[in-house]
Amino acid sequence: MLSEILTKQDFEAIVRAPSLEEAWGALTKTAYGDWLPESVRSDPLAIEKLLRETTARRFKRSTRTLKGKPAAAAAMLLSRWELDNLEFALRLWHGKDLALEEFLTYPSFVHAIPLFDITRAETIDEIALTLRATPYFEPVSASAKAYKEKHSILYVEIALEKDYYRRLLEATRALGGKDALDGARVIASETDMLNLSWLVRLLRYYEVQTSEFHEFMIPGPSAISRQLASADLTSDALDDMSSRFLVEKLSTEDKGLSSLERASLLEYMGSEMAVDVARSLLAGYPFSITCTFSFYLLKRVELRNLCTVFAGKAAGLQEGEIAQRLYGLR
Repeated sequence: MLSEILTKQDFEAIVRAPSLEEAWGALTKTAYGDWLPESVRSDPLAIEKLLRETTARRFKRSTRTLKGKPAAAAAMLLSRWELDNLEFALRLWHGKDLALEEFLTYPSFVHAIPLFDITRAETIDEIALTLRATPYFEPVSASAKAYKEKHSILYVEIALEKDYYRRLLEATRALGGKDALDGARVIASETDMLNLSWLVRLLRYYEVQTSEFHEFMIPGPSAISRQLASADLTSDALDDMSSRFLVEKLSTEDKGLSSLERASLLEYMGSEMAVDVARSLLAGYPFSITCTFSFYLLKRVELRNLCTVFAGKAAGLQEGEIAQRLYGLR
């Protein structure tokens, strides 16, 4: 299934296309051609829905022969797409925007989630009750108080993310031996990517103190994620950590970059390193559950890149502006 991963040349052709419709046509000429309609609505949310559905279905194919603990771990990986959908439904509910319900998708890849009951619920507590037969009940219930106090769905999303990666790491460790170690490397890479992405968002858009960052970070097995999730994190410690990391990886000093610029560079490097980890593990033999973990990460990065391209096209960004926002192309 590695031949299904889009190449750098594939993305270059899609980005070069002069319009959103022609970019879609370029995508249908790749390995996605058998999975997508030839034409699509010129709506970024409609496109994102199709891309999420398709990448989820394609990833699911890589899990179909697994049994036992590997199957349980793979089901956890597949439920990542399900969690995306749940978080989208929560945003629609919070914004009272039922007009966008048509962009909800694949409600039962792993767990049956009553999405339309969620978007029509009166309270966050009612939403929690609709999820009582799923693993998402506990994190939504636990974050309900923060939501009521701060009236931000962000706290519910973070609770869901933290719970998901906790359960995923548990399922990964249960594999034992080398599979557990390699799987944890992939998950560590993904949590680093997500935490660094959140760090950039917190620095750019939210008035959050550095001492509060740990509330929004996913505890992960890597040194970076452990430091970011520490309640003792300070602005000086964050700057020192990012500077040391950049010196270690780039063999050069940051030359007076701001905290936001350093975080943005870290985010880019973290994504590139995550892709390198996944590809190096895929090169191993014999085949194992590690291949599924690695394929998962590559499909997630691919999904993010595709959403970036088509959102950029819809927003009227130039080719160079879109290309600068893409990660991990090989």
